[in-house]
Order: sequence, then C-alpha cells, then structure tokens
Amino acid sequence: MHRALSRPLISSLVGACLALTACGSDSKSADTTASTAAADPAASTSAPAVPASTNPDGSVAVSVTVGTDDFTTTKGTRVVSVPKGAKVTISLVDPAADEEYHLHGYDVEVAATKGQTATLTFTADQTGQFDLESHATEDTLLVIVVG
Repeated sequence: MHRALSRPLISSLVGACLALTACGSDSKSADTTASTAAADPAASTSAPAVPASTNPDGSVAVSVTVGTDDFTTTKGTRVVSVPKGAKVTISLVDPAADEEYHLHGYDVEVAATKGQTATLTFTADQTGQFDLESHATEDTLLVIVVG
C-alpha cells in the first residue's frame, strides 16, 4: 500500500535531517535514545572518569582552559563523571582564539571571544558519554560521563 506523506510530516522529517547534519556530529555512547545516524564516533579514551566537584546544592561545576587542561592537551585523560540529574555548569576559556563550543548529545552550544569565559549549563538527564568539542578546531575538549 502506498500512502502520500502529509506536508507537516515531510517538513518535520526535513527539519530533523538538517538538524542532524548541521554540526556533523552528535556523539553519544550509552543508553541514550537519540539517533546517532550522522554522528562522529565518541572520543576514544581508556582514562578513568574523575568525579566532578559537587556544590552543596548538588550542582556540578567544571572548568576547562583550552590548550592547558583540555582532553586533547592531556592526551585523552580529561574525563569527568557527573551524577544523573545534576545541574552542570561548564566554564570554558581559550586564551588564544575565538571559539564556539558544542556539547554533543545535549545539543547546547556557546560562543566565546578570545580570553573570555563561556558557560554551558544543562541538566545531566541522559546517561552515557558525551564529548564537548570546539567547532573551530573540532578537537575534543572534555568528555562528560553521566551515570
């Protein structure tokens, strides 16, 4: 049986395809439910996840200085674990260049001017491993493990 697709359905499908290809990557590697059809593979690391600092209110704060303590600079050891359900704030600064950062899986982005701190905030409501990348260099800057 052949059925014609409605215009709203076609528009939704086209929008979803465009969203998947806009960044070129939304890597997730665990029991998340979103599609990874056009995804980059998750960052490869054998480093253990280090628990992030938890504030008295249960929120988590992580800071990254590009070129100093990021995943690429530390040769794949900047892996941080956060508890599922925590409100997470990641502060990022690149002293050398303007940047745009993207946390895959959560689809949050922020732009920053050279030397200025950019902040990403999200609720860790998906279990898995999520890469934070630079759109300028495509380097992984941090791997977040939610569990």
